Amino acid sequence: MKHKLLAASLALSAMTIPVGAEGLNVSVEGIRNAKGNIVILVYDDAKAFDSLDVWGAIDYAQIPSKKGGISHKFADLDAGPYAVLLFHDENNDEELNMTATELLEGIGASGAPNAQDVPDFKAASVWPGDIKVRVHYGN
Repeated sequence: MKHKLLAASLALSAMTIPVGAEGLNVSVEGIRNAKGNIVILVYDDAKAFDSLDVWGAIDYAQIPSKKGGISHKFADLDAGPYAVLLFHDENNDEELNMTATELLEGIGASGAPNAQDVPDFKAASVWPGDIKVRVHYGN
């Protein structure tokens, strides 16, 4: 009986504790064209994410854009929680271009299923494994 309780307890623990060593696999959806790059920033610090401090990201990647979607694995990110911010740098100037009133390039974040969502670190937090982030465009 003790062995069955121990086995059940271990199985339950495995379902609730994030598994390490699998990395963070980011799938980017909703990319409108193949121009430029998708820039993905990953944060483990709430203050850096909430203030959009690019230099405070723990890791980043620039991947050639592909209409529809792309994926990238951050193999070394296996602790968490993390928050993901990304943008579609269509003109390769390494900046998110916008006017005073609208975005000219796409942007997305974990925890932001809609264009109007602006999650803080807690709402955007994800654990290692597979996540999806949608790019939202202003025009």
